[in-house]
Amino acid sequence: MKSLFKIYRRYIFSAAWIAGTVILVNLLALFGVSAYFHSQSRNSPARGTRLRVTQAAQMLEQNPDGTVRMSEEGTACLDSSGAEFAFLLNDAGDVIWDWRLPDEIPTHFRLGEVASFSRWYLKDYPVRVWNCDAGLLVIGEPKFTAAKYSVEFSRDSIRNVPYFLLALVGANILLVLILAVLSGYRLYASLRPVASGIDGLSSGRKVLVPEHGLVGDLGRKLNQAARMLEQQRWNLEKRDTARTEWISGVSHDIRTPLSMVMGYADNLENDAALPEEARKQAGIIKEQSLKIKTLIEDLNLTSKLEYQMQPLRMEKYVPAALLRSVAVSCLNGGLEEGYELEADIGEELEGLVLAGDVRLMTRALHNLIGNSIRHNTGCRILLSGRLVQQGPVPLCRIGVKDDGNGIPQEIRDILEEKPAMGGPGAAEGGKSLAGQPGNPKGQSGNPSGQPHIMGLRIVKQIINAHGGRMEFSGDGREVILLLPVTGTLDTEKKKEKKKWWEILWYGENRIKTLEKN
Repeated sequence: MKSLFKIYRRYIFSAAWIAGTVILVNLLALFGVSAYFHSQSRNSPARGTRLRVTQAAQMLEQNPDGTVRMSEEGTACLDSSGAEFAFLLNDAGDVIWDWRLPDEIPTHFRLGEVASFSRWYLKDYPVRVWNCDAGLLVIGEPKFTAAKYSVEFSRDSIRNVPYFLLALVGANILLVLILAVLSGYRLYASLRPVASGIDGLSSGRKVLVPEHGLVGDLGRKLNQAARMLEQQRWNLEKRDTARTEWISGVSHDIRTPLSMVMGYADNLENDAALPEEARKQAGIIKEQSLKIKTLIEDLNLTSKLEYQMQPLRMEKYVPAALLRSVAVSCLNGGLEEGYELEADIGEELEGLVLAGDVRLMTRALHNLIGNSIRHNTGCRILLSGRLVQQGPVPLCRIGVKDDGNGIPQEIRDILEEKPAMGGPGAAEGGKSLAGQPGNPKGQSGNPSGQPHIMGLRIVKQIINAHGGRMEFSGDGREVILLLPVTGTLDTEKKKEKKKWWEILWYGENRIKTLEKN
């Protein structure tokens, strides 16, 4: 939904920018039109008449007998300015001088007529007047060349024009913003179901988006994609269920005959009446049957861990004690010639407490040690434990390291979920079941070309189930397990100390039950 708000915000900003641009363009256009009309008025004949009326008034001359005349330069000025006619009135309203006066123009005017044509028209002629010493000079322009309008404003109105213009611009901007917000909200309301549907798809929920409105086509496509994903999810669940049930069924069906084979093989191995060669073959049968039993258990375990069906018997344990018990178990079981096992446990681990399934953690460590033994022709194995600090959380670092061939890079990429460099067939070319080069134990490879890494995969699944992670050293010779620390022995002992009245009132067993809950 944050991305939807981001789109909405950008839409509002874009609308505001567009509105500002439009207003600026309008203002520039207004100034351009004003400049155009101003230039047109400067070049018009009326403009020329206004400019030359003063010059013509200055060229009027009064004769000794009291009559008035205009010099030739003055009449040339009137003619060049586009004037239609001209005349001069005295104070009595009589025409005492004229130039090209039309017949329809009278030679005497009353005061009211003078006031009228000086403001408007004289017989439809636009006129210009100028009061000079000789009288009132009237210059007429051709008909229909100028329009006169009388406009009056109060001084307060003129003073308020700038504020009015600012208010008008502000109102326009506000109106544009309101329209942009409403339009953007309409788009937001249309996209909100689509955004919710996309969030639902990402979280695996069932999605049904309305298929009408502005984004109806998009909603229809989204519903189609949701149905396809739902069908694929159902097919995957069906396949996984069938796989789990098949593994469980095969394991159950094979367990009884396998137990019989192991039992009979053990009897034959211990039968003194049989030849030594037959007893040896019976021992091999029992050993291989035990491997089949272990393989079946691994299949069941990895299937349950993958689909989170394996219950974890969580309990608190000391990692140092667990590492010692695993090392002792391997040494007591007897290592083959050429193999050595050492334990290097830091003192800081002695006081640490972890929470987990001890049985599964023991299984993981045995798998790592067994992996080093199976895929190396003699090596030295080091089982180590340290307390490390990665960020604010302390971690218990358990390492299983050998000086053998190391785990190949392609195997590490598979376990770390990285794409293999060589593609599907990258594991071919002399790799063993666990991807070790040379196959020292003589095990056969995987016909599909992909290495079998069930043991390491089980280790990773167990560590992930405990909230940790599995890493590898750069040369692949050490597997590193990082597990979160629960507490220390001192804190656990403080928790175990109960007040006497709590034990007396609740009982010790009741207190343990309450703590577990």
